[in-house]
Amino acid sequence: MIEIKAPVRVRFAPSPTGYLHIGGVRTALFNWLFARHYGGQFILRIEDTDEKRFVEGAADDIMASLRWVGIDWDEGPDVGGPHGPYVQSLRQEQGIYAPYVEQLLAAGHAYLSFTTEDELAQMRAEAEARGVKAFRFRGPERDWPLERQRELAASGRPYTVRLKTPLTGETSFTDLIRGGDRITVQHDQLQDIVLIKSSGMPVYHFAHLVDDHLMGITHVLRSEEWVPSAPYHVLLYQCFGWEAPAFAHVPAILRSDGRGKLSKRKDDVATNRFWERGYLPEAMFNYLALQGWSYDDKTEIMSRDEIVERFTIDRVQASPARWNPDKLRDMNGIYIRRLPVAEVAERMLPFLAKAGLIGDPPSDEDRAYVLQLTPMVHERLEELQQAPELLEFFFRAPQPGAGGYDPALLVPKKTEPSQAHDWLRAVHAALNAVERWDAATLEAALRELGESLGVKPGPLFGTVRVAVSGRTVAPPLFDMLAALGRDEVLARVATAAAALE
Repeated sequence: MIEIKAPVRVRFAPSPTGYLHIGGVRTALFNWLFARHYGGQFILRIEDTDEKRFVEGAADDIMASLRWVGIDWDEGPDVGGPHGPYVQSLRQEQGIYAPYVEQLLAAGHAYLSFTTEDELAQMRAEAEARGVKAFRFRGPERDWPLERQRELAASGRPYTVRLKTPLTGETSFTDLIRGGDRITVQHDQLQDIVLIKSSGMPVYHFAHLVDDHLMGITHVLRSEEWVPSAPYHVLLYQCFGWEAPAFAHVPAILRSDGRGKLSKRKDDVATNRFWERGYLPEAMFNYLALQGWSYDDKTEIMSRDEIVERFTIDRVQASPARWNPDKLRDMNGIYIRRLPVAEVAERMLPFLAKAGLIGDPPSDEDRAYVLQLTPMVHERLEELQQAPELLEFFFRAPQPGAGGYDPALLVPKKTEPSQAHDWLRAVHAALNAVERWDAATLEAALRELGESLGVKPGPLFGTVRVAVSGRTVAPPLFDMLAALGRDEVLARVATAAAALE
């Protein structure tokens, strides 16, 4: 097992360029679990230096999505902390990054580059024409004296600041998720990356590293897509003379068919979509923890406390995880079934209100009725968004014919419409005569009616089920009749009988 010295400090630093991808939540969760298991702090930092892709409101969505899953933070934009602000654009405004840019320039580890985007594109095209497979930019200004660079900048020429990557030698780093294996990259495979854009805004490679150092981050757990960038980050730490944090690159999450990573463009992976569909945060927490980590080869259902206790970095796999929406849905159903009926009823209320079946906010009568109905669908729910469809007929009487259910559903196989009509008339009379309206009494009355008519329970009960629900599959018949009430049931049976006349 890899030795981790406590206390640890980790961070999740998303870019507010749109809704939070569920894969991002998984990375945040691994950081949070790491911090909680090893007795440390989890920091949230918003990295909004990409002005072109910035989306208004995305930071709020990020925080809401994380909190929905059950991830909190010890320091962050909204809770503050000793290393604030926790939004990079605000840190840029306060001039936090400027001294470190000057330090790199003065030491000769960075330079001002005046190559324009058009010139860079031309260089790439010329390199491609020469058969160069991977164009690696090295700016001509890297060998200029700093004074000459500053003179040209003072003349008004736009410039970026680039890292002066060594031309020879190699850089190595270890990855905790790969068992501490050493990853080595030759410098001639690197290029001079941009650290500061022409707008003056720092890019990710520079800003995140300065922030991680100033915030005392001890371990960087991030997506494996950052492995190719890690050598640059190690070089920057060396340039500053700072100790680098330990790196752990978590595996990608593949699409369910295994063909490529989960994609915002191709897959339904916005975190807010899962709460809109009625996934329980505790189920999502459990499922995401298993996307690249496992406790053993058989344990899957675990509480938050159990996962925190069991989470160690050596159990995080280096190989990609695979998204399985069916398994997630099944797990969500397990968590729903484990909830008390009263809690399921409470969690269904927003979905029923959104569908217009109950008031918004629900009245006391709405709450009481939903609580009465919940046991009939509790075992069938896999997503809470199913509740309106499963329960709609309790609130809106189904109508036979156009726009409603097919009256033919009232007629069982090997039965004539006239027979089903007569059954419904008899059912109406029998139920109208019932004195006590509860499931047991209703069942006894209809079974007795079936015997008197010489009709088996299956066909008779099926006809009644369609008459009151408009469906061939519905909750238990007698519980359903009891919940609907005498007047409503009699009215629906009469309507169904009239449809067969």
